[in-house]
Amino acid sequence: MSKSTQQWCLRCEREVEVAYRHSPRKRKLMKGYLLIPIALLPVYPFAAADWVFCIPILMAYMMGIGPALSIVRDPATCSDCGAFVPKAK
Repeated sequence: MSKSTQQWCLRCEREVEVAYRHSPRKRKLMKGYLLIPIALLPVYPFAAADWVFCIPILMAYMMGIGPALSIVRDPATCSDCGAFVPKAK
């Protein structure tokens, strides 16, 4: 399930190697971070019973969503010219 690092660059008009600002491991971790609520679905009734516990935990999670999304949505750049490379469809 490895993703190809070759994509079409509009500026170079050929297939080029692409690079991301963050490492592949960090990008995978941030994708996993966004799936935490699904994994904790069975615990929600118990956590909702204690609002003193639930609200601070949810606030801490929500503060982390912005940075996680910025890492996951970070566009690829061309290794040759540095232009942003659109996602392959």
